[in-house]
Amino acid sequence: MKVTRRALARMVAGTAVLSGGAIAQAPQAAPGGPAQDAEVNAARAGFRDAARELGAVKLPRAAEPATRFEV
Repeated sequence: MKVTRRALARMVAGTAVLSGGAIAQAPQAAPGGPAQDAEVNAARAGFRDAARELGAVKLPRAAEPATRFEV
């Protein structure tokens, strides 16, 4: 699987935003049935799969260009 830096940044940013928001805004005890539990489990499985895919990508430091910050 070939992943560009931009695609990798999107994946990382997407999981960071979603997981950070889910932690910060977790409902106390929302009433739900089996359908809602299935959605939650599917979302968790998606996060696990995304994390596993990101962990498999090896990006050497040399692949990133030098950054210049100008003021």
